[in-house]
Amino acid sequence: MQQLPTFVRNSPRTRIVCTIGPATGNVVRARQLIRAGMSVARLNLSHGDSEQHFEYVEAIREAAHQTGVPIGILADLPGPKYRIGTVDPDQAVTQSGREGISVNARDKFVLTAERVYTTSERGTVWPSGLHNDIRPRARILIDEGAVELRVDRVDGVEIHCTVRRGGLIQSDKAVTAPGNTSTLDYFTDETIAALDFAIEADVDFVGLSYIRNRHDLRAVRDRLAAAGRTPALVAKIEIKQAVENLNEILDETDAIMVARGDLGVEMPLHLVPMIQKRMIRMANEVGKPVITATQMLESMRDNPYPTRAESTDVYNAVRDGTDAVMLSAETSVGDYPVAAVRFMARVSKLAERFLDNAMLGNRRMAIIEKEGRHAQINSIIAFDAARTADTLRSKAIITFTETGTTADRVAAFRPRTPIIALSPSEKALNNLSMRWGVIPLLTERLAELDQMFDYAAALAKEQGFAKDNDTVVLVAGVPIGKSGSTNLLRVITIGENEDGPAS
Repeated sequence: MQQLPTFVRNSPRTRIVCTIGPATGNVVRARQLIRAGMSVARLNLSHGDSEQHFEYVEAIREAAHQTGVPIGILADLPGPKYRIGTVDPDQAVTQSGREGISVNARDKFVLTAERVYTTSERGTVWPSGLHNDIRPRARILIDEGAVELRVDRVDGVEIHCTVRRGGLIQSDKAVTAPGNTSTLDYFTDETIAALDFAIEADVDFVGLSYIRNRHDLRAVRDRLAAAGRTPALVAKIEIKQAVENLNEILDETDAIMVARGDLGVEMPLHLVPMIQKRMIRMANEVGKPVITATQMLESMRDNPYPTRAESTDVYNAVRDGTDAVMLSAETSVGDYPVAAVRFMARVSKLAERFLDNAMLGNRRMAIIEKEGRHAQINSIIAFDAARTADTLRSKAIITFTETGTTADRVAAFRPRTPIIALSPSEKALNNLSMRWGVIPLLTERLAELDQMFDYAAALAKEQGFAKDNDTVVLVAGVPIGKSGSTNLLRVITIGENEDGPAS
C-alpha cells in the first residue's frame, strides 16, 4: 500500500495551479513546488517552444514520480488571439529592462495584415483578420492596455489609428478590441501547433484561451478524439462573448477558468469581481471545477511577500467556492516561486476553516432535480456520502473509481471530510488533481466488494486517517470496473472485521 507523504496531508483542499517556466522548469524546482502545495502544473504554450515545453513535461513527471504525488499537467492553447508583429531592431529602445517600440499619445499608427517590422508608425497584426472585425471609433489595446489606440478608419487590410495612450510596443504582445467579436477560426496556425504538442505530450488538461461558445469546445474535443486523446477541457473565460455564453460553455466544458487578466481588458474593470463571483457560483451549481487566475500574488514575482490586497484576494476566492487558485508569472519567471506557493497554501487553509460547506453542497444539490434520472442516482449517492460523513464525523470518504468520476461527484458537494480517491489508473488520478478536496492514491484493481471494504478500512487506519471505532464512508460503483456509475454507499467502522484480507 502506497504511503501518503505527510506534506500531502498538510496541503490545502483548494488546489494550486502553478505555471512552469524558466524559474521552475527543472526536476528540483518542480519537486519543491509539489512539496509546497502544487497540484497542477500549467504550460503556457503562447510562450517558449515545443522543445522547451517537452523538457518541462519530463521534469514535472519525474518530480511527481519522486514525490509519489499525482500531478496534472495543463497545457494552455493560444486560441484565436491577435498579436502585434516583431519590432524593428533598428528602432527598438529599452525601458525598464523591456525592449520595444515607443509611441506617444496623439501619434498616428497603422495596423496592417501585411508582414512588416513594427515601427513607431505601423505594425503587423497576425493572424490576418482584425480588419474584418473592427469599426471606426473602436478601441484597440496592445499588451492589455500598455498602449491604447482609437480606430479612425479601415482601408482594406489596414487599420488607421490614433494613439490615445502611449507606451512601449513589444513583439508578439496581444492585440485586443474590447467588445468586438472575433471572426477568426479557432484553429489558427499557432493554436494547431500547440494542440499538436498537447496531443504528443498526452497532457491531462487542455486550456482553451479566447473561447467564445460551445462550438469552439466541440471543435477542439473532436480534434483531440481523432488523435486518440481525451484530456479534460478547461474553458478560459476572458472575453465578453464567453461571459454571455457561459451557460452553454459550462454544458460543454469539463472545467472553467476565471481568466481575469484579459477579462479586465475586454470588459469594464469594475465588473470583474462581480463576474468572478457569478462564474464561481455557476460552476459550483453544475458541479464542475473552477480555477481563479491572474495576478493573485503578482507582487511575489519580485518580492518575498505579497500585498495585503493579494492575500485578501486569495482568501475571498477560496471562501467563494473556487476549486483552484493559479499562479502565473509568480512561478514561471518570478524570484520567489516556492515561497509564493507556500503563502497561497497558507492563506487557502485558513480560508477553508471558515468555508460554508453546507451552503456549497446545497447549491449543487439545488439543480440535481433538473438532471436526468441516471444523473440523479449518481449525484444523490454522492450527496448522501458527503452528508453522512459530516453527520457521523467520519474520518474519511473513500472512493473507488476507474475514471475519477465518483470522487469528482462527491467533491462537488464540498464535504468537510477528507476525500481519498483510489484508482488503478494514473491518468484518472492526474485528472482529479484539479478537484477540490480530493487526495488521489494509486491502488490495485479489486474484483470483490468484500475486498473493497477490507481494503478501505485498512487504508484509513494505516494512513493515519482513522483508528479503531472510527467510521469511514465508502463510495463506489457496481458492477465493479464499470466506469461512470456511482451507486454504492457503505459506512465502515474501523476494527469491526479485521480478519479479512487488508489488500
